[in-house]
Amino acid sequence: MGFTSENLVAALTVCTGEAANDLADAVALLRQESSLAPTLLSAWQAEGRELSPALRLELDAERARVDYYRGLDADLTSKISGLTSVKGLEILELYPAGLTRHMNDLDYVTSTESDLWQACDQLIRDGWELDTATFSYFAGAIQVMASMRRPAEDPYEIPYGVELSTFYSFGNFGAISPAARLPEKWRCPAIKNIIMLLYERYEQPFRARDLFDAVLLHDALRGDELSALHRAVVTLSLGVEYSELVRLVDKAGLGPLPAWPARQLAASAIRARRLALGASYFLRPLAGTGRQMQRRMITGEIGSAESRAWDVVQRYLSVPKAMSGGLLAFGLPMEGPRPNVTSTVLYRHADLAWADTPVARCLLTIGDYVSQEQFDELTRRIARSADAGSAAESP
Repeated sequence: MGFTSENLVAALTVCTGEAANDLADAVALLRQESSLAPTLLSAWQAEGRELSPALRLELDAERARVDYYRGLDADLTSKISGLTSVKGLEILELYPAGLTRHMNDLDYVTSTESDLWQACDQLIRDGWELDTATFSYFAGAIQVMASMRRPAEDPYEIPYGVELSTFYSFGNFGAISPAARLPEKWRCPAIKNIIMLLYERYEQPFRARDLFDAVLLHDALRGDELSALHRAVVTLSLGVEYSELVRLVDKAGLGPLPAWPARQLAASAIRARRLALGASYFLRPLAGTGRQMQRRMITGEIGSAESRAWDVVQRYLSVPKAMSGGLLAFGLPMEGPRPNVTSTVLYRHADLAWADTPVARCLLTIGDYVSQEQFDELTRRIARSADAGSAAESP
C-alpha cells in the first residue's frame, strides 16, 4: 500500500494512546516513539512540507547514520561469510522511496560461534570495543550474544552498535522457548523478520514503527510464504503476539493484514501450551524461580519483595547451574590480554564465575550486581595469568 504521513500519525496515536490534533502534537508524540521520528519526518519532507531547521538536522543525522551502517554492513559481510542480517537494513529496503528508518544498531545471527568471534575481532581492529556479552545454554551448547559499540562522530549522539548472536531469540525467559535456528523455509527475509518482530514483543510493547514494518513485510511475502509464516507462528507459540499485531495494524488503518486461519482456536491452544511449559520450570524450584525473577528484572517489573527473593536466588544459584536451568549470564569484559581459547569456556572458583572468550575475559553474573571483591579477585587472576588449576565447569 502507499503510505502517507497521516498513516504514520495514525499508527503513532494507536501505540501511544494519545491524539495528535496538529503538527506540534505529532512531534511531541515522536518524543515518546522516537523510533518512528525519521520515517515521519522524511514522509513530511517527501510530501513537500517544510521542516524546521532543527528537524532537518535531526533527519539528516538519521540518514547519515543509515549510510554509515550500509557501509559497515557491506564491509563486515564481505569479510565474514557466516552472518545473517536480521531487521534493520533488510526492512529498510522495503520502505517507499524517500522514507527512512531509525537504525539504533545492526543485528546479525552467526552460523557458528567461531563466526561471531571473528566478526567481533574484525570490529575491534576497526576501532570498536566489546561492551557486554550475554551467555546462555540451550540447544545443547553455550549460546552467546556480543554487543559491540563505537562512539558516534557527535559525542552527544548514541554510539553505533552491532549485536551479534549465535541464536535468533532467547524467547521470553519463561514459556516461550528460545530459538537457536530457524528452518530454511522460515529464513526468507519477510518471514524471518516478522518472527523477530514478534519475539521483540517480550522486550517492549509494539511500537508505531513495528506496525509499519509489519505491513511492508507482509506485502513482501510471495507464493506459499504466508502459509509458512502462519505455521511458524503456531510452532513457535507466538500466536498471542501475532494476534495483537494484526489487531493494532487494523486499528491504525494500515491493514488489514491477511487473515490468520482459525486464529482464535490457535491462540487458545498456544496459551494452554505456554502455561504447561511455564509450569514445568517449577519442577526445579530454584531455577524456575530464578527464571521468573530474572525475566522481571530484565523487563523492569520486579518489585521490592521480589528483589529480596532475587538476592537469595543469586546467592544460592551458581552461574553454571543457573545457565543449565535456563537463566542468562551477563558478562562484564575485563581489561587484560586475550585468553588463549577458540570458543567460550566457563570457569568457576568459589563464588567467582567468568567466561574466557577469544576476544576478552568476562566476569559473570546472573543479576544486576557484581561485588567489588569479585571484580578485584578476577583482576588479580588476570594479572597473575593464573588460569592453570582452575577447573572449567560446563552447564
